[in-house]
Formats: sequence, C-alpha cells, structure tokens
Amino acid sequence: MQGAIIQSAGFFPQPNSTQDDAMYTKFLNLTGAKDLEALLTADTKILQDANAEMVHNSKYGYFNFGPSVDGYYVKDLPGKVLAQREDISVPALLVGHEKLDGLLFTPPWIRTTEALLEYVRELFPGVPQAVLDTVASEYKIPTIFGPQGSLLAVADFFDDIAIQCNSVYLTGASNKAKQRNYHPVFRYVFNALPAIHGYDTGYTAIVDFSRYLDTNPEGVDTWQPYGSDNQKVMNMGSPAQLTKPDYTPSFGDDRMNSTLCEYWRSAPWYVAPKSKGKSSRQRLVVQDDARDTLAEEL
Repeated sequence: MQGAIIQSAGFFPQPNSTQDDAMYTKFLNLTGAKDLEALLTADTKILQDANAEMVHNSKYGYFNFGPSVDGYYVKDLPGKVLAQREDISVPALLVGHEKLDGLLFTPPWIRTTEALLEYVRELFPGVPQAVLDTVASEYKIPTIFGPQGSLLAVADFFDDIAIQCNSVYLTGASNKAKQRNYHPVFRYVFNALPAIHGYDTGYTAIVDFSRYLDTNPEGVDTWQPYGSDNQKVMNMGSPAQLTKPDYTPSFGDDRMNSTLCEYWRSAPWYVAPKSKGKSSRQRLVVQDDARDTLAEEL
C-alpha cells in the first residue's frame, strides 16, 4: 500500500482560460519569442528573467504561474476532478493545514467588505454578482476588532479558496476510494500560533506514518482515521487560542465548513476550456485580441 503526506495543499483557483492565455502572451512579449517552439529553444537566462518579472509584478498573494486547466492533460480543476472521477486511485493520506494558512497571502490593505469584493473582481475578471454576494455574506469583516480582526476575516477567504478546502476534497476522494480498497486518511490542523503557512513543518513528526502508513505509535490508537462516520481531526494546539502559543494536542471535531467548501469546489466564477482536437502546443497559440489587451495589463 502506498501513502502520501500533504501539508497545506495549495492550489490557487485558475480564473479562466483567457487569463492564462494572456499570461502566455505576456511571457512571449518579455522573452521576444514568437511561439512555444521558440520558447523551447530560448536561452535559460532570458526565461528566468521573464519569469522573475512576471512573479514580481503579480497581484499580492498570487504568483501568476501554477497548475492550469488546459482541457487536454489537466481536464478540470482538482476539486472537481476528485469529485467526478469514480475510478480515481487515492493512497493512504496524512493531510493537514495551518489554522491561518491564508494570512501570508492576504493583502494587508483590505479592511472593508467593498475592498475585499474589489480584490475578488481583480482575481476573477467577470466574476458573477452572485459570487460577490456569497463572499460578502460568508466572509463578513468585523468592525469591533480593529485591523487585526478584518485581516483574519479576509484570510479566511484565501484559506478556503486556495488551501484548506483542498483537505476536504482530498478526504472525500479517499472516502470514495475506500469502497474499493481501504486506504486510511489522517487529518490534522496546526493551531499553535502564529499558525501561518509552513509553520507546522518544524513540529510535525511523521515517522510512524512514513514507515507504517499509520500516525499512531505501536499499541496506541489515539489518532483515528478520518471517515464519514468519524469526522475528527488531530488538533496540534488548542483551536481557541488567541494570544499565547498552545501546543497541546487533542482529537476533536472537524471545524471546516464543508458546505462552503462544496460551493467553492464548483468554481462558480469559472468555465473550463473545451477541447477542440488540437494539440496542447496548438492550444497555446493566442488568437483573441482581447487576450492581448489583458496581457498588456499583467
């Protein structure tokens, strides 16, 4: 039996294929290349410089480059694929995330609901009003806790769309796979402050899972596998801590909002590209003037 350890599984949602094509056009412009064939033979230094410039000029918390749906090799967004495929093979999993994963990727100047909605419009051009209404209602920015409270509320939004809900999607796929072959999945949440992205790597011991695909030492059954009949996670630190770090472990209920995660899984702002029988290289040729215009803005 195989296993995988996935900590803070990040996948920033792809806005749409037009945005991807615009980034491709921008990259061509920066490198002076005509097409993909020219990029394949371009000098490495030229490619690195273009990559660095595009990442540097990307929106706060967003890096421009990442896994993309092309309709050929990657058929759809990961959350959708994990839900749709009945034959998907999922190994034994150790899946975890930080309580405040999204904080490092949250623009610090967003302090109001309107500012958050404006940023959502920038991230997802053409986003439907219904999605904006959902963001406004589900991620209310409090006014009584000052700047810190507003920042944490915005961080919750980035947590859900880019990192934490992926734990829900992976768990669901594993539970479906169990119907054919039993592969356990263990979930944890790292709550010990500051509980920011990557902070758990210096504290999580994964020896037992690496050797035996079980998080429990021999003779111990404290950390039980996650399942539809046991929706519990290992809390590394108290979930309620606010000021002082607390590293006390406890096994408790999963606090993720699975209903909201299912909403984001549907990618309500997004339409996947349709395959038209072209090769992936042909697909990358930008043919729409509107994409060239968008590329100039990136």
